[in-house]
Amino acid sequence: MNPTLHTLLSHKTVRDFLPFDMPYSEVALIADAARRASSWMNGQHYTIIRITSPQLRQRIAQASPHNPQIAACSEFWIFVADVHKADVGGRAYSGSFAASGSVETLITATTDTALAAQNAAVAAESLGYAVCFVGSIRTLAADLIEWLALPKHTFPLFGLCMGKPAVEMRLKPRLPECVSVVENRYPDDGVLSEALAQYEKVMTEFAEEREKLPYREKFARFYDNEYAPQNREVLQRQGLCTQTDGVQAA
Repeated sequence: MNPTLHTLLSHKTVRDFLPFDMPYSEVALIADAARRASSWMNGQHYTIIRITSPQLRQRIAQASPHNPQIAACSEFWIFVADVHKADVGGRAYSGSFAASGSVETLITATTDTALAAQNAAVAAESLGYAVCFVGSIRTLAADLIEWLALPKHTFPLFGLCMGKPAVEMRLKPRLPECVSVVENRYPDDGVLSEALAQYEKVMTEFAEEREKLPYREKFARFYDNEYAPQNREVLQRQGLCTQTDGVQAA
């Protein structure tokens, strides 16, 4: 197996890190790998913010107490969906930026950001480091916009912890391929139900310590209520997702 496939197939999320200063030469390589990710129209609709201030890192960690790895890892990066740069560039050609509040613009920026982040994670793992994405920073979005001086038309999507692992994690099972990689059409609900029940048994036997609920019940509870509903207002304040059916929201 070639090294790239080995890295991809060996991915594990790690939340416990050893104290370690990552050499800047390797930080730069990871950043370069992120910047080489595919992006829509080569727009590169993202900004990566390295949190190098100990005080700022501690503030973010304290505001997200369920994620102590933010304070412990060698590098903590925040990935920001960013169409502000497109606005600044477009002003040179008298662009109206009228589409900035569309759902499609938010999807484009989110996709570009996720592709860059995945490149960064794979690059870090290829260098022998462990990684952990932190999506729950979105619950701090309003604070992060202030703390990071984010302009309009940007939004902090997730963080990425990188560093030397303090524990050896097991390779977590994935959903059956029959419901994740399919041909020509989406699988019917009967196939999905059977596969999800099978996977729940697999995950129960896997017995990951942090999982307190059966797999299907975990998501039943999660999707009972909207996650971080305050971000609808935050996104609108940031000039994102302000349009509905092509009509500008009030």
